[in-house]
Amino acid sequence: MKNRKLKLFARPSVLLLIALAFANCSAVNTASRGEPKEEADFTESPTQTLNDWQVDFEEDFSNYLVGVEPESLFVLDGAYAVREESGQKVLTLPGSPVGDFGFLFGPRVREKTLELEFSFKSERKGRRYPSVAAGLGGVRAYRFRLNPAARKLMVHVDDRLLAERPFVWKAGVWWKARFQATALSEDSSVVRLKLWPLTEEEPDSWLFEEESDFAFKGGKCAIWGYPYAGTEIHFDELIIRSKES
Repeated sequence: MKNRKLKLFARPSVLLLIALAFANCSAVNTASRGEPKEEADFTESPTQTLNDWQVDFEEDFSNYLVGVEPESLFVLDGAYAVREESGQKVLTLPGSPVGDFGFLFGPRVREKTLELEFSFKSERKGRRYPSVAAGLGGVRAYRFRLNPAARKLMVHVDDRLLAERPFVWKAGVWWKARFQATALSEDSSVVRLKLWPLTEEEPDSWLFEEESDFAFKGGKCAIWGYPYAGTEIHFDELIIRSKES
């Protein structure tokens, strides 16, 4: 019986059929893994999403002399000026006097999704804490305020409280904020917020995401500093982005 099997496999026609069978199996396996073109299309989609955003304003204060009030900002109140902090140029609000000090910046972006990104740093003094706020669409649209003394993060719209979240702020480290608003219809919109230390990775999920019956039309961006602790508040890396809603 063994000799008959050896003779059978020795025939050329049988060997040819076996080779063709293996080739067909290989083709089926390749097809089941998908075509290379489909993989390329999939990897391009995240890039296309990023390209939807347009950078409308960007400022890191590196081109200004120390002591100068940047021309790219419209200061509403406060002695904002460029200072050096840990070897880099930043925008600084003095710790005195104590009050409510803000500035507007960037173009008036209308009828688009609007996003503000910036970093900030300050110190506490005993039981006194500084406070920081930012606005999208002027001073009466969306606005968030970090209140470290109360361990709260509050979001307002048109001067009314939309919601608040518990939040613990760490002094003496740089923080990054991403604040975003999108119009959903003629009478509704959604606001989103992330806030995290620069020493950590950006979180995947939004810290705050809320829909409201506010008609967001866009506008300018604003930032405020409240030096209640009597300590300086530093700002850096201001970026405004927009995209079609």
